[in-house]
Amino acid sequence: MKLTQTVIEKHFTITHKSKTYYIDFIDSDDAILLGNRDYWEALDKEFEEINTKLKLKLIKFCQKHFNDFKPNTI
Repeated sequence: MKLTQTVIEKHFTITHKSKTYYIDFIDSDDAILLGNRDYWEALDKEFEEINTKLKLKLIKFCQKHFNDFKPNTI
């Protein structure tokens, strides 16, 4: 058996000042269809882009909590 590619994709839903934001992250050690690696996207509840200052704040928060989810493993 040989591992040929690893893709990490995480989706965060954040409530900040009574507003909901969706933060997505994708990274791969090889080419992926999106063409983006180490890519963050931040959208508001209406799926519109948000301002850069808030986007960076939300991404930093997600990075801090990136490994908080602990799924049950086999």
